[in-house]
Amino acid sequence: MGLMLRIDEKTWLKSGIEFVNGKINISAVVTNEKSDWSVIELPNKPNFIWLKIVRQLDAVEIFYSFDDKLYTMMRLAYFPDNKPVMVGMTAASPDGDGFDAVFENFEIIHLPDSRRLEWLKKQ
Repeated sequence: MGLMLRIDEKTWLKSGIEFVNGKINISAVVTNEKSDWSVIELPNKPNFIWLKIVRQLDAVEIFYSFDDKLYTMMRLAYFPDNKPVMVGMTAASPDGDGFDAVFENFEIIHLPDSRRLEWLKKQ
């Protein structure tokens, strides 16, 4: 479960927490015609995870946090600029019986460059 940005069926990204091969991972899939997958294996199951995705020009930065205070960048990826983007939450269970997903405090914020720089300095 996590967040998704989507321009169309060939250009999108998703980032979140995934349970794969018995391990909990923070992951990101970036698709520009073809997909790639980045994962960070977690040593234990977190009670909560916060995600922030920042889009600027032709790039996105993906951050995660376990306390909503200290954010770590997990990925910097190319993402086409000057195109409208759909943003939302995603959850899927391609195998098994599914799971409960709880999303809280979801918001989309337009950050002018000055606010974005202030936010990045805090990270």
